Amino acid sequence: MLEPTTLDAQSQTESAFAKFTRLTLQKKYSVSFSIIFIAILLYVLLNVFKSEEQDLIDLSNKNFKTLFRVVNTVGEEAMSVGESGRIALQETIKQIFETDIEGLEAIMFVDAKRRYYAYCDREKRDLSGEPVDSLLWESLVASGDSSFIEGGKVFLTEKIEYKTANKTIFLGYSRLAFSLDHIDALIARKQGQTLAIGLIGFAISLFGVSLLTAILIQRIKKLNLATKEVARGKFDQLPVKGRDEVAELTASFNEMTIAVKERLMMARYVSSSTIEQIKQKRPDELELGGSREELCFLFSDVRGFTTFSEQHSPDEVVRYLNALLNLQVEIIKKRGGDIDKFVGDEVMAAFRGEEKEKRAILAAIEIQQAMTALVKREKVFENLRIGIGINEGLVVTGNIGSRDRMDYTSIGDAVNTAARLCSAAGANEILISENVKAKLAEEEFALSAPFSLALKGKQTALNLYKVLYQPETVKAE
Repeated sequence: MLEPTTLDAQSQTESAFAKFTRLTLQKKYSVSFSIIFIAILLYVLLNVFKSEEQDLIDLSNKNFKTLFRVVNTVGEEAMSVGESGRIALQETIKQIFETDIEGLEAIMFVDAKRRYYAYCDREKRDLSGEPVDSLLWESLVASGDSSFIEGGKVFLTEKIEYKTANKTIFLGYSRLAFSLDHIDALIARKQGQTLAIGLIGFAISLFGVSLLTAILIQRIKKLNLATKEVARGKFDQLPVKGRDEVAELTASFNEMTIAVKERLMMARYVSSSTIEQIKQKRPDELELGGSREELCFLFSDVRGFTTFSEQHSPDEVVRYLNALLNLQVEIIKKRGGDIDKFVGDEVMAAFRGEEKEKRAILAAIEIQQAMTALVKREKVFENLRIGIGINEGLVVTGNIGSRDRMDYTSIGDAVNTAARLCSAAGANEILISENVKAKLAEEEFALSAPFSLALKGKQTALNLYKVLYQPETVKAE
C-alpha cells in the first residue's frame, strides 16, 4: 500500500502535468526549452566543474610535492654543513615565497635541537633560530615521511638524515604546508562566470526560441482559423511561405479545401448514393454496370408549370421552381429518401431499407400538405399543384453511360412504372401501385378502392390506389 506522502507526490506530479498540457504551444516550447537549458547548465556547474576541481587539486598536489622534493634536496645539503648553510637555505625559501605561488602556506626546516633551521610563510616571517613548540615537534615526529590534511591544509613532512658508509646521522625534519582554498575560490569564480554567461545566453536563446515559436504558432493559428472557416463554408486559400513542414501542411490544407469544396458542390449535383459509390471505390475501379436491388421510387411533377412558365420571366421561373424543388427535397431527405435526379420540374427519388414504402408515402403526403400551405400563403403558386406516383420493385442500380461520362442511377420496369404513375396522377393526387400496397400494413394508410388504369407503354392495365389524406393534417404515424 502506498504511503500518504507517495500519494501526495504522485497527485502533485499529475496536477503539474495536467497544468502543462493546458498551456499554449508557445508556452510549452518555452517551458520545455527552459527546463532543458537549466538542466544542462546545472550539470555543467555541478559535474563538469567538480571534475575540473579534482583535476586542479591533483595537479596542485603534484606540483607542491615536486617543489617539496626540490627544496628538501637543497635543505638536506644545507643542514649537513651546519650553521653555515642556514642563510643560503633561508634565502632560497624566501625567494620561493616571493614568486607568490598560490596556496603555498609555509616551508620549514627544524633541526635535531628543536629549533627552526629555516622558516618562511606567506606572511614572509623568518623564524630561523627560534625554538619549536612541543606540539609541532610531536607532529613532525608522528608524521615522519608522510602527509596529512588538517583544517583545509595539506602538510608534507620528511625526516632528514645524513648517511655515511658507517652510520646515519639524524639532522631534523622538513615540512611544506599548502592550502586548496585558492582552488575552491577559482572554481567558485569560474562557476559564477559560467552562470552569468549561461543566464545571458539563456535569456537570449529563450527570446529567440519564443520569437521563432511565435512566428511558427502564428502560422499554425492561421491554419486553425482557416479550418474553422471551412466548417462555416468558407474555402479561402492560404499563402504558402517557405519550405518547412508548416509550409507543406499549408499546401496540403489548400489541397484539402479544394477537395472538400468540390465534394460539397458535387453533393448538390449528384445523389447521396452516387457519393457513397465514389467514396467506396478508386477511380480505376469504377466500371459500367450495376447490381440488382429492390427499391421504392417516388416521382413528383408540378401540374400547370408549362402555363406558369409562359406567364413569368425565365429568372422568375427558375427562382420559383427552385423553391418548389427545395420544398420537396427537404421532406424526401427527412424521410430517408435519396434524390436521384431532377428532370425539369419533375423529381425522382429512391427509398431503401426497412419500411421504404411507408416512408415514401409519408414523404408524398407531407409534400402535398406543404404545397397546399404554400399555395394559401403565396398567390404566385395558386395555379400550381403536384402529382405524385409511387412504385416499388427489383431494379438494376449502378453506373450507366460511357467510361468517360457515367450516371449512377436505377434502371428497370419499376422505375418506368413509377414515372407513368406520376404522369397519370392528377393535381394533389398520390397514386401507388399494387406492389406498394402489398408491402403496407393493414389500414396503415387510408386508400381508395382499387381501380384499373392503362399506362403508357404497358400492355395490360394495372391496379392502382389513391392515397387519401387530409390536405392540412399529417396522419399520425
